[in-house]
Amino acid sequence: MNPEQRGSMLLSVIFIILVMAALMAGMATLSGQSSRQLVYEAQVLKARLVAEAALEQKVFELLGNIDHEDPIAPLLVSGCQGTAEVGQVISPTQKSVLATGECASPALTVIRHIEVEVIE
Repeated sequence: MNPEQRGSMLLSVIFIILVMAALMAGMATLSGQSSRQLVYEAQVLKARLVAEAALEQKVFELLGNIDHEDPIAPLLVSGCQGTAEVGQVISPTQKSVLATGECASPALTVIRHIEVEVIE
């Protein structure tokens, strides 16, 4: 093999190595983004579910006694906190209930709100 062929083969090998390194870097970036997206979606679901649990508790409380306007004690489920309270009083027999679910981690905090109206 002459020196020119060795030089072109060396350039081909270096080019292939650079292309492979770029592809691996791209895949690592996509994998990291996918992991963060999955964590975010899990936190969103947990926050919504704890908000729904708090909402159900407050709605059943109001259906038993529409005048009971105290907020419920905060629910703690899997590191998430849910609260529910009476918001706007629309009429003596109709009230708005606002529930909030919050999931916090060192890198991410997700808050979800649900509002419904309860009619006696």
